[in-house]
Amino acid sequence: MNTPSKKNAACINVGKLPSAPQALLKLIEACHRPDVGFEELAGIIKKDVALCSKVVAVANSPVYAQWRDTTDFNRLLVVLGLKTIRTIAVTSAVHQFFSGFDGEGDRLVARFWQTSLTCAYSAKSLARLTGYEPEDEAYLTGLLHNIGQLVLLRESPDGYSQLLLSAKTTEELNAGERELFGATAPEVGAMLIDDWGLGSFLSDAILYQREVAESILDTPRLTRLINLGHKLSQGSGDPIQLSQQADLLFGLTQPLLEDLLEDADRQVCEAAEAMGIKFDPGADAGRDSSVETVFQAESERAKLELARQVRTIALLDGARQNMEDDGDLDAVLRAILVDLNILFGLSRSLCFLYDTEAGRLSVAAASLPGDEKQEQISIPVKAGRSLVAEAILQRSPFSSFDISNTASLSVIDQQIIRLLGAEGLLCIPLIAGRQDIGVLVAGLDCGQPPELLQQGGLVTCFATEAAQAISRCHRLAAVQQQFLESAQERQQERIGKLVHEANNPLGIIKNYLEILAAELKGDRVTQLRFSILKEEIERVAGILLRLRDLPTAEEEPAGELDLNGLIRDLLSIFRVSLFSACAIQDELNLDESMPLLSTNRNSLKQILTNLIKNAAEAMPEGGSVFIGTRGQVNVNGELFVELTVADNGPGMPDHVIKDLFKPVASTKGRGHSGLGLTIVKQLVTDLGGTISCSSSRNKGTEFRILLPQTAKKS
Repeated sequence: MNTPSKKNAACINVGKLPSAPQALLKLIEACHRPDVGFEELAGIIKKDVALCSKVVAVANSPVYAQWRDTTDFNRLLVVLGLKTIRTIAVTSAVHQFFSGFDGEGDRLVARFWQTSLTCAYSAKSLARLTGYEPEDEAYLTGLLHNIGQLVLLRESPDGYSQLLLSAKTTEELNAGERELFGATAPEVGAMLIDDWGLGSFLSDAILYQREVAESILDTPRLTRLINLGHKLSQGSGDPIQLSQQADLLFGLTQPLLEDLLEDADRQVCEAAEAMGIKFDPGADAGRDSSVETVFQAESERAKLELARQVRTIALLDGARQNMEDDGDLDAVLRAILVDLNILFGLSRSLCFLYDTEAGRLSVAAASLPGDEKQEQISIPVKAGRSLVAEAILQRSPFSSFDISNTASLSVIDQQIIRLLGAEGLLCIPLIAGRQDIGVLVAGLDCGQPPELLQQGGLVTCFATEAAQAISRCHRLAAVQQQFLESAQERQQERIGKLVHEANNPLGIIKNYLEILAAELKGDRVTQLRFSILKEEIERVAGILLRLRDLPTAEEEPAGELDLNGLIRDLLSIFRVSLFSACAIQDELNLDESMPLLSTNRNSLKQILTNLIKNAAEAMPEGGSVFIGTRGQVNVNGELFVELTVADNGPGMPDHVIKDLFKPVASTKGRGHSGLGLTIVKQLVTDLGGTISCSSSRNKGTEFRILLPQTAKKS
């Protein structure tokens, strides 16, 4: 950075500015809590210069241009959203972890943190005393007033540290900054604020913070507030001179100024304690070196914790990727149990999902393959019935080791422990926002609980990610179901139109058959064939109606059927239309003593038609089709009728036999769908029967159907 310019300001990466490690920890922990509010997040962020600058910078980027006039910090956080705030916190933690600052650098960050907060609280109190509104703008400007120093410290940690320690006056500091960087820290800070386009005197207030009081008497009030707040925050000026400047700028008396500064010191201490920094009650925790000393010591602990948080974030990112499986719930559940083992060594686990309507938790996945007992476990979600239920009811993890007497566990808890081959249980609720998803249950041994307690935050975060992954699957399944139902409705409409169109030519054909039958009424054989054709046309119309699923398309009720007569009627058609052209002979072996059947005529006609046509089409060079019936077939004490359709054709290869009744590509060539036998099997099943097939190469194929027999009572 050689000279101050807009270009230089645009190159400043505020994301890498050092934050107070304690503030980062508080923010990351808060962001991972499902019940965190934006007011709490604002309270943490507004206590750290770097975090605050990152939020303001993002909020004033082109993506959020419509919110640039917003001065309410809490509203800015709502606009950004929890996900963006979490990203800012995580990114800052990673930069902080790899910042490379030495002990002196940490000490300077502590000083910046202390002086920034002191200036912010002082500016806010001055704003209240002098009637300046909004007070939050005064606080924000005071907090950011030395952001330029953080930028310069980031640019040259060693060089700038030495300058800050050696400079005795403001003039020496300004001259040293210009020599090292070509600009003073206030100039750098003002450039940065200008680049954000906040549209107020905030950047001017930062630019003129080091000016003497006499030179800013006629400037806007915010400039004067920050100028005095900056000087109060330094803690090393002449008290009499400070009092004179306060009087000159705002007419404040020395006692009033001392009260203001004492109140600012108190608020700095409260902010430190809120971040877990405890001061020695006997020390002056205001503007002397005690703050820096304690802050620096606490920073070491916070940095170690930040390292653990970075590790946690990396592990959770890996687990989150494993759980993303395009809505496949079974795959997501398996990934959750695998990650539970990888992250925490919990190799014996069950995943219970919560059925809110039934009010029960049931096992949906397990890390123990092949154990059918787990599928029988279903736990009512009622208080006092099980640790598993308590976890979801109280939305809190439970361990059986928390109970002094194992015998006091419910029987179902003891059964789960035995099933998992463990000594105890850990029950972790799966919660996505306000939605209760289920419970992860892991088997524990006696030595595991203390180790897991150290990873309590990671366990909770993992459970949240798992719950959200399952919730996404549920939502996707609901959307897919809705889409499927909508698609089915559209398909049904199209089928209805096609059925209507197909019925027109069928009606014309039927009318012409009536005319032809009338003209040839003297020919008895022809009349019989016309009757069969008209019956077949009506059956086609019935099939079309069933496709449309209209009430008139309901299946013909079961009636008394002469199976042998039906076979003879169909053969009279096939002999003329199919067999004669292919030199096919038919052989019948019908059981004439067989009783009438109580079954569906149309379904049986469809079954016979498909099987006879298949047999004929398999023998284009000629052959024989055998059809036989037999009654009184006893299978396991129940009576059936046997129907056999066979041919002496080339037979079927093994791979076709294997998937014979599945919808596959037909082996008959173009014009064949390969769905005929699938339909036959479904029709036989609907009639309560069974179908089997045997086939030998060059010896032919035989289909054997067994249908329930219901004899007609005479």
